[in-house]
Amino acid sequence: MKDQFKVIVLGGGFAGLQAVKTFLKKTPGVDLTLIDSNAYATMLPALPDVLSGRVPRAALTREFTEIFPKGVRLVQDRITALDLGARLLAGENETYQYNYLVIANGSMPAFFGFAPKSGTLHTLHSFAAATALRAELLRLSREADHATLLIVGGGYTGLEVATFAHHGYADLRPGLSILVVEKADDILSFVPEKTRRTVLAYLRSIDVELKTGVSLEELSSTEATLSDGTRVHNPVVCWTAGMQGANDTIAGSFDQSRDKRLQTNEYLQLPKHPEVFVAGDAAALSDGESVLRRALIFAHDSGRRAALNCALVMQGHTPQPFRPVDPGWVIPLGNISVGKLFGSVPVGGRWGVRLHYLLASVRHFGASQAWEFLKTALVLGRSPDKPGRSEPPDQRH
Repeated sequence: MKDQFKVIVLGGGFAGLQAVKTFLKKTPGVDLTLIDSNAYATMLPALPDVLSGRVPRAALTREFTEIFPKGVRLVQDRITALDLGARLLAGENETYQYNYLVIANGSMPAFFGFAPKSGTLHTLHSFAAATALRAELLRLSREADHATLLIVGGGYTGLEVATFAHHGYADLRPGLSILVVEKADDILSFVPEKTRRTVLAYLRSIDVELKTGVSLEELSSTEATLSDGTRVHNPVVCWTAGMQGANDTIAGSFDQSRDKRLQTNEYLQLPKHPEVFVAGDAAALSDGESVLRRALIFAHDSGRRAALNCALVMQGHTPQPFRPVDPGWVIPLGNISVGKLFGSVPVGGRWGVRLHYLLASVRHFGASQAWEFLKTALVLGRSPDKPGRSEPPDQRH
């Protein structure tokens, strides 16, 4: 291995973490750098628990310095441009030269041209965003007689936000209403009708209102206007209507999928730049027939494969195709769940919720944090970090 090779991993999510771990094992002689806009890694599938309080917020993140105490240069910076010809990354703080690059910078919300007149459009795509949403809900619970958590998008993320917020803020209601608006005529079109009816019945049972065929038209600091004419006063708006690859500032003329994920060859390389690999949500990962959904398992496995292939190329060997294996999915919705394992085994009820936390504990990047998730899997009723009126308003990471 030539020790002059400079390898950069851009992004410290699940794909980036696996890439770094693989490089440390397979290419110990290279100059390895991990660049992320944060100083910590986040258990992204558990972000709704910032609202539910079932898992301590401290267990949702871990400092990169604790995960990688040696062997890799850790840089906190926001990359603003990529020069493929010069093999150069430009950040807000400095520039970075590379011989090989793994892009694993994940996803960001897609707003489809919507912008508020004033007020804040919250999201749940990062720990900081989830914490800000929690703080705003708590602020209004203190200052207003009534507020509405308005969730734009009735996909699985939007429904997770609604049901987890109900779990965490139940003691603040009826001062808080929860309303989900979905532009399509129905929710969860990919699940069987019987399962969809179960979800709808559960939403009604916890007083979560759902409007389908409705979108957000305007938003100010005091009011939201919906496409059916409904006006929502004192809204806290959480946008969950879509995600896209987080490549706007660096993509240039890259080939991208419709949701701005980068197109790669079967080895996870940019076709015209084989020294650049792409993994996780940044890539339009494919099983050979269609683009895969965003999922932790695909991010984990593609991050590892991208680094393995990069190591093979550096050593003068032929890279191996990325062959995804899909064990299934689980969507936790408060005290129920929907899902399917191995393509045919249905998952539901509280068992599926427990499975969600168990899988998070297995995939976590810290032992003490993983233990918190395992305890929640065993005792779903625990609320070690539940929101309440007495919580200081400035608690942030």
